[in-house]
Amino acid sequence: MYLLSNRFAYYVLSECLYRLYFQRYPILTDASLLSLMEHAGTDLEDEEERDVIKGTGIGTPATRAGIIEVLIHRQYVRRDKKNIVPTEKGQTTYEIVKDMRISDVGLTAGWEVALNNIENGVLQPNTFRQEVEIYTVQVTTELLNVSVNLPENKTCFCPKCRSKMLFFPKCIKCANVECDFIVFRNKCDKQLSDEQIITLIEEGKTGVIKGFKKRDGSLMDAKLKLDENYKTVFEFPMKKSNLKKR
Repeated sequence: MYLLSNRFAYYVLSECLYRLYFQRYPILTDASLLSLMEHAGTDLEDEEERDVIKGTGIGTPATRAGIIEVLIHRQYVRRDKKNIVPTEKGQTTYEIVKDMRISDVGLTAGWEVALNNIENGVLQPNTFRQEVEIYTVQVTTELLNVSVNLPENKTCFCPKCRSKMLFFPKCIKCANVECDFIVFRNKCDKQLSDEQIITLIEEGKTGVIKGFKKRDGSLMDAKLKLDENYKTVFEFPMKKSNLKKR
């Protein structure tokens, strides 16, 4: 049950992060998060699993609020007025475990299917117990083999609101939840270094960076700069032929 509750908690954390980063939906509140947990599972590919979890969702009415409180108590998320937003610890944890089996909420539906099959005499209890034991070994092994490479303690402040910038494997994000400033490390198939991103943030522009990939697959060189809306855009160096004409 400890592994099961942690998988539920991961679902909550991942939803909070997705909305904070990409803002396709409003940032979650207690009420909207409880509703989301109740109706989770519509995106599962397996039809049988989707039908099973559709009626139950994530957790139960008695445990859903408790899952949120556990995340707050362990400082994975925090309340910001009425909103629930991830902490730096929560964002780091998400990046570490997002591709691991412990984060697979769909497995919950698979277990519900198995329990229904046991009840109907289709599956033997010992078979299900063995599957759970194997899963537990796999999850424990994955977690014990985790190697965390924390970024250096960079001192960098948001150009938009002057809050501290947080460095993560895929992006650098303003720590202020009300600020939407973010720089993604990957730009046109080019991975930006911490130094290049810091220069962009602090000076508003980088030097020429080589190796950005065009849509046709060819490569181009360009500078990156922040526009008037603090979005990362290209600035192309002037060609030598144009300089000679001047």
